[in-house]
Amino acid sequence: MSSSERPRPIAITGATLIDGTGGPPLANATVVIEGDRFSRIGPATETPPPEGAQVVDARGRFVIPGLTDMHVHVLGPDRWHARLFLAAGVTTVLDLGGQLPDLAALRGAIDAGTTPGPRLLYTGPFLEEGEPYAGFAHLSRRVDGAHIEDAVDELADAGVDAIKLYVTITPGTAERACARARARGLRVFMHQQETWGADAADAGVDCVEHMMVFGALAPEALRPPEPGRLTPFEYGGWMWRWLADVDPRGDAVTRLFDRLIAADTALDPTLVLFAARPGALGDDVGDTSLDDPERTPLLPALPAPVREELIRRWAERRRAAAGVSARSADRTRKGWEHLLALVDRFHRAGGTVLAGTDCPNVAIVSGYSLHRELELLVRAGLSPMDALLAATRRPAERLDRAGEFGTIAPGLAADLVVLGADPLADIRNVRRIERVMTRGRMYEPETLRRAPAAGA
Repeated sequence: MSSSERPRPIAITGATLIDGTGGPPLANATVVIEGDRFSRIGPATETPPPEGAQVVDARGRFVIPGLTDMHVHVLGPDRWHARLFLAAGVTTVLDLGGQLPDLAALRGAIDAGTTPGPRLLYTGPFLEEGEPYAGFAHLSRRVDGAHIEDAVDELADAGVDAIKLYVTITPGTAERACARARARGLRVFMHQQETWGADAADAGVDCVEHMMVFGALAPEALRPPEPGRLTPFEYGGWMWRWLADVDPRGDAVTRLFDRLIAADTALDPTLVLFAARPGALGDDVGDTSLDDPERTPLLPALPAPVREELIRRWAERRRAAAGVSARSADRTRKGWEHLLALVDRFHRAGGTVLAGTDCPNVAIVSGYSLHRELELLVRAGLSPMDALLAATRRPAERLDRAGEFGTIAPGLAADLVVLGADPLADIRNVRRIERVMTRGRMYEPETLRRAPAAGA
């Protein structure tokens, strides 16, 4: 490409910059983008726009790094809406269970620029040592635990970005899988059940998904003899039986968190997934105006199968909530409060919290449900800054890609979101999106939402 054909630099001027490092905001900042990278960032008085640059006047606005959703599932072209992630300011996603042909094809289209969408990182199918749950069999691969290294090598050779272990993987197999993944330069994520509590951390798992790790806090008499034989939904339902009785400040929690933090194992709580419990619905589960099909303007933008599932799931929740006794509702809400308190205590103890949603499972909306996840992290006790870090710098660090994305710094991919209000004053202001940039390309959310839904 000749110099005359190169895209003009872009200079975003006058905004308050929250750069994702955790440092104080920079008022009246200039952010310069050349090609697909940030080139210069600094106070406007010291950072003039390059000659010939396209200048975006962002006075009164706030600029944050593009957001990352650390737990999604593509589920094939008829269930995926890449543009909707971008419209919500989500510029990177980690798929934690899907089939490689679909994932590789979509990543190729996004990287080539033919399909606008977030940077797509993936694990390929999650690995099961036992019989996979039938409902998620299409996302999994059953492997011989005695040869788990071969499965890790095969995925590494296929170009995955991490490894996902699932409910039937035993502790010894998890340890060997983690050792081989480390040798191949890959991180390991785990939805654990058969590997109990902090045994996953001891095995070397880099991040535990959802809040299944808290199963270790159940009374011994209630512990299932074979946790890996429960479906994920049965395991989640089992947790609600006793969560109301947990002491979030108790010694058992201290011991669990000490092991997790000593192993530097992160927690991706996917609070929006647990907030779907009918008895917990209410003001304490965040702003559902973009999730509830009776209120959301996003419904026409969703692929038909996702739209239909969203409507069906919400109807199921309402029916279930209508039949709950006052005592059961009270215990569910108390259990919910304890889950929030556990996430807060883990964070305050020095643990790493990441932001993920499990989209599109259980009627979770692409991109926009991450806004509610950040809101719930703040309700749990994280500061708005820490919630933002859980969706920007910390995901990049956990994936060993801090030199690629996650903060706004010279040389990194030009992923950012322009907001109309301060997210540090109110984390719900992450919804006030005016522009989104991914790898140097600028989009307006309304244009992305109007795009065709099916597979786009």
